[in-house]
Amino acid sequence: MGDYDPYKLIDEVETLLVSHGLAPARVPGRGGDRLAGASRLLRGFGLQPRLAPEDGLDLDVPFQGRINQD
Repeated sequence: MGDYDPYKLIDEVETLLVSHGLAPARVPGRGGDRLAGASRLLRGFGLQPRLAPEDGLDLDVPFQGRINQD
């Protein structure tokens, strides 16, 4: 099993769509959907998505809330 950068996959898919005459648009606020989709596709091919360490952090939840699950 190998690993692959899902952000690179997103860029490559966008380039492929443009080369087929389509005009893909990165919809604001949907970056999580793109990342989840690319990661799921990679896992479907038996590859592990390679993520940056900060992608594993949920910075919107206060630290105390994560500890106490409040």
